Amino acid sequence: MTRTGSGSVLTRWEQLLPRCGLGLAIVMLLFTTGCSTMDGLFKKSKADGPPQEQVVKQEQALRQEQALKQEQALKQEQAVRQEQAEQITQLQSREKELERQARSLKAQLKASIVTRKSLTRRIVIAQAARGDAIREVVRIRARIQGMASQAEASAMFAEARVILDRMEEEAFNEQALEDLGLARSYMVQGKGALDTGNPGGAAYLFDLIPGLYEGLKKTDPRMVKVKVSIAALRESPMPSSPKISALYWGESATGLEKNKEWVKVKTSSGQAGWLMRNQVQ
Repeated sequence: MTRTGSGSVLTRWEQLLPRCGLGLAIVMLLFTTGCSTMDGLFKKSKADGPPQEQVVKQEQALRQEQALKQEQALKQEQAVRQEQAEQITQLQSREKELERQARSLKAQLKASIVTRKSLTRRIVIAQAARGDAIREVVRIRARIQGMASQAEASAMFAEARVILDRMEEEAFNEQALEDLGLARSYMVQGKGALDTGNPGGAAYLFDLIPGLYEGLKKTDPRMVKVKVSIAALRESPMPSSPKISALYWGESATGLEKNKEWVKVKTSSGQAGWLMRNQVQ
């Protein structure tokens, strides 16, 4: 007769007891019971969870996935670094090119300054010679009678005064201001000749002023250019006045008003404001 579970253990006990004695029977019974228990636990563990090989494979797959992600991240980082390195190289090349251009412009400016100084000296010499020639003409006319009457010279003085006022209003750039300075000088000398009884010399000097005005009109006397690196355009002719905008070296503007230290201009964009006179030419 065969039984399972606790019945099978009891059967073994009944079979061993008469043969082996009580002590040995107890030992054998314990061993048999332990084996049964271990067998049950093993079967239960197989039923409860996946086998060890499957767990190992899952861990390996997870590590491979993590390694792949790390490799992709490293490649992306390397690509970003390569792009940044190329940008740095381009910026360094651009910086060198700008530095070369700056040196070239400085050299040109230096040469231009030297040339301008030379031309300025020649102009000063020519103007001095012209002044001497004008004074000589005035002296000669003073010795010649009948060249112009006092009334005619006075009429020419009035006409020259009107023209000089127009030049005062329209002269903004350096060339126009130089012509204005000459016209003022001729006016003062002519008035002196007229007051000292030399109407011929006075008439000659007054007659030079319309020629200066005609030349001034051909050069756009209101157009000024910035001669400093940057010039602040302000709301009013005061250093503390709010800044509207800025003009840079070489930029042009049209003169509207002026005083001793400031000039009001209108920029190419339509903005109107005041610049310091020593910042434009």
